[in-house]
Amino acid sequence: MMNTLLKAVIKEGVVFRRREFLLSLFVLVYLAVSYIMLSLQLSQGYMLVLQLFFIILENYITVAVYYGIKQSLFDGKLDMKDMFAKGGYFFGRTLYYKLLVTAAGLFIAAFCLSMIEIVKDSSLAAAGFITGFTVLWISFPIYLIMLTLFTPLVIIVEDSPLLPAVRKSMAFARGNLADIVRLGLLVIPLWFFALFLMKVYNKKDFFVLSAIFCFFAVLEIVTIRLFMLFYKSKRRNNG
Repeated sequence: MMNTLLKAVIKEGVVFRRREFLLSLFVLVYLAVSYIMLSLQLSQGYMLVLQLFFIILENYITVAVYYGIKQSLFDGKLDMKDMFAKGGYFFGRTLYYKLLVTAAGLFIAAFCLSMIEIVKDSSLAAAGFITGFTVLWISFPIYLIMLTLFTPLVIIVEDSPLLPAVRKSMAFARGNLADIVRLGLLVIPLWFFALFLMKVYNKKDFFVLSAIFCFFAVLEIVTIRLFMLFYKSKRRNNG
């Protein structure tokens, strides 16, 4: 059952004005350019360099878009020059956070793979015990990682250093977990649908791909708006 605040957040979050359309266009251009460049037939070495470039560029684009949405929601304007400048200003902190989460994810994945290798040569009882232990062991770090997912938003909204932003994210997520899950259940199926479209129609004609990229761009703006509005509303209500 959604409360009044969450309903207001959703109602406002899906509203698109000129500012949101400009941000969606910005994301759309990035998606189209990255798709075209990464579809080129290049040697493995050049392709690895190109992929690394677009991974770094993606972080910059994401940060700039976050800040543009912050401008729109908090200041009622969109200053593109300032948005691009802040993309560089917040770049390092958000990239460090993503690297930490990636490292933690790789560690969890390596642990799971090692447990799978052990299970292969174990008896049924031992395999059940190891599987149960693995699920219990990885559930806690995964939960902690999920609590930190508001970190980039906190960094950009409050201009917070990385570690304080992580702590604020964890405290905020723990205190509002039920509503965050409800928002997640609203947007996650749409993201799965977008990924499904990209998988199925990846090699189709220009117009089909353009429509999919437009859907991705709009969905990204809506998703960020929803969670930033939620954070803004909760922060205002809590003083």
